[in-house]
This record gives sequence, C-alpha cells and structure tokens, in this order.
Amino acid sequence: MKIRLFVCVVCLGMFFVACSKKVDEYDKPAMYWYEEIFKEIRYGNLETADTKFASLQSEHVNSPLVPEAMLALGHAHMAQDEFLLAEFYFDEYLKRFSNRANYSYINYLKILARYYSFKNHSKDQQFMMDSMVEIQNYLDAYPDEIYTPYVAYILTKFKLGQAELNSAIANVYQKENKKYAAKLYLDRNDEDLRKNFRNVTNGVPWYVMEALEIKKIDYILPSYKPWYVMIFNW
Repeated sequence: MKIRLFVCVVCLGMFFVACSKKVDEYDKPAMYWYEEIFKEIRYGNLETADTKFASLQSEHVNSPLVPEAMLALGHAHMAQDEFLLAEFYFDEYLKRFSNRANYSYINYLKILARYYSFKNHSKDQQFMMDSMVEIQNYLDAYPDEIYTPYVAYILTKFKLGQAELNSAIANVYQKENKKYAAKLYLDRNDEDLRKNFRNVTNGVPWYVMEALEIKKIDYILPSYKPWYVMIFNW
C-alpha cells in the first residue's frame, strides 16, 4: 500500500512539473530570453531556442541582444546541419542589422550555409543557378576581402556541380531518344568549360586562380560516386 502511494505521489509530481513547463511565458526582460536561448542552444534544443527568440524579438524588438541571438542561432543551426534555417537567420541579419563593417562577413556566412546545403539540393537547377548568381555578386562587390578566395572556391564547386548536373540531364534525354534536348545541355557544358575553366590564366580574377590552385583545365572530371549510389542515380 505504501509503495502504491509513493508511486502515485511521484507520478503526480512529474505530471505537475510537466504541466508547469508547458505554461506559456511572456512579458520577460530581454536578458531573460537571451539567456534562455543560449541555454536551449547548449542543450541542443534548437526548436525551443527558435521559440524563445521569437519572444525576444516580439517583446524587445529594439534590443541589442536580438542581433546577437540571431547570429548565435544561425551558427547553432549550421552546426546541426540545418542549413536552410541557418541561412534564414544570416539573411535576416543582413536585412536588419548589417553595416559596412560586417556585411561581407555575414554574407560569407550565408553563402557558406548555402554551400553546405548543396549536398541536399545538388539536383535542383534553380537552387544552383540562384546560388551562383548570389556568389558571383559577392565576388563582384568584394574582390579583395579576406573571405573572397573561399567564396571563389565555393563558386567553383557550384559550377562543377552544375556541369555534372547538365551531363546527368543530357544522359536522361539521350535514353529517351530526345537528342535535341540532350545536345542543349551538353552544349551548356561546353560553353561553361570554355568560359570558366579553359586557360584559367587569361582574364580570370586572381582569387579564382588561388582557389583552384591550378593553371589550366581542359575537362571536368565527374565526382566520385560509390557503386551503391550509382544504382539509384541518374
């Protein structure tokens, strides 16, 4: 009987603790939300941290803690391979809090998050085209920044990925006997090869040369795919 009573008391205690945690919190100081966000980040509860951040910026929209928390959440999501959410936070920071001193760095973080998400969108043509445009805009705007060689390397990876995607699409059309469509995508590769990779020393910015660490490319090697991936691949 005593054991049953003890178990009931423990269960009731756990029930009330759980209920107390579900009580909505609001009207708290900015520092309270800020500390809660970092506590949830340390525990790896990023969904809860996002919720706490929503409360912080809703109740204290002009607090200097908002941009700091935004950057922290961007880094935290990137560390957990949640790259689209990371890019979202970096993009929001760029729109709302960036300045001349930090714009290139935050933009680099956004591009880095997009690069890491590349493996999940490697067959998304629009994602790749949009990414290359954004990356090229960075290189045009910041040719001499410290992050420029890294961004140039990322652009090179996207261009190589685009070339491989074009070849894969052409292969699909060839199997369907759609020769014109296949030729269209193969011609795109030839054009990109001539434009971006052949005779790298002629007219190509120094940061591309430094990122590639080569002098000339005459052809593009396909990326390595294990046999068990190729079975389900194009």
